[in-house]
Amino acid sequence: MKQICIHCGRKSIGGSLWCQESYCAIDNMVTVFDYGETVGDLNIVKLLTVLRASAIYEAERQGQRVLLKIAHTGYQERLKRESVFLMQLQQNKQFHPMLPRLLPAHTLADISKYPYGKTVAHEHVLYYTIYDYVEGDFLTAILLKNPQPWYQHAGWITISLADVIALMHQNQVLHLCLCPEIIFIRYDKEGIPRPVLMDLGAVSDPQNVSRNWNRRYVPAAYVAPELIRKSGGSVGAATDVYGLGLLLHEMLAGQPAYAHRLRADEDIYHDVLHQPPPSLNRADLRNVPEITACSISKTYQERQPDVLTLAQALLATFPPVPKEKKSRRINWRTVAIVIATAFVVTLLIAMALALSEAATAVL
Repeated sequence: MKQICIHCGRKSIGGSLWCQESYCAIDNMVTVFDYGETVGDLNIVKLLTVLRASAIYEAERQGQRVLLKIAHTGYQERLKRESVFLMQLQQNKQFHPMLPRLLPAHTLADISKYPYGKTVAHEHVLYYTIYDYVEGDFLTAILLKNPQPWYQHAGWITISLADVIALMHQNQVLHLCLCPEIIFIRYDKEGIPRPVLMDLGAVSDPQNVSRNWNRRYVPAAYVAPELIRKSGGSVGAATDVYGLGLLLHEMLAGQPAYAHRLRADEDIYHDVLHQPPPSLNRADLRNVPEITACSISKTYQERQPDVLTLAQALLATFPPVPKEKKSRRINWRTVAIVIATAFVVTLLIAMALALSEAATAVL
């Protein structure tokens, strides 16, 4: 195990319990696992990313490759809410392809009884969830390599995410923490980006936002103004519109709407509250700068009222997201049966011919 700063990514040196950077809070260090360590019956293969409330790993369980999410200390209740919500969606046949598929926390167990697991490692009590393995990379890493992806890909990612966020809203759950570090991107065989929402944010109903939401769930530059203010201001569906608008702006502009690298959170919050929203210089995209500016307005009531309204506005410029062509999977069990049957038939024919030849020779 080692410690890592969730703000700047620096690893602990000599067992230090806090980050040495002046712009990082003293309690930003979290504990993560290394390759080869075990969590219950899971073997850690590699650390994929460190989020504000959890860390996500590639792991193996009984030879099966899976994704493992472990809550940081103090964020166990958020992970429980998230796993129970995913379990309910799957049981109600509302599973969405842009959500991770939850697996039972224990082998040979039912997902309804064990949507999350609890274990002890290195004298730490850990809460975790297990997902089906997905091949891809997080949007944060993708934007580091290519800060300004193709505009159609940016639009399709935003429109796709609007669909899954709308599902959350239909179930009376707000996200409130949208940012690039929680968006996992896989590419289908046609090269189309397919986002997977690897973290459900606050997982809060509108009436309990003050209890369920925490500033530390999300980088400061992606916190909506109404969540920064101490009092007053609406929080609801249009708060997630703001989060989607920031994602779209960042991908189309090639940089975040609010600079956040090497800066203290309070300085970033000041900019979000008091600096004019940045304009999007993309005259090549008809109406998109105006749509984006509306979505990231500092005033809740001036934004699109919900994420589907934002998506519909974008579809006037962006083509619809192409339907994914499913790969034809080979059923090896069927293949084995066919081969075995062909072998038996061939053997019977050979035996019949041999018997016929023997009978002819006798005659």
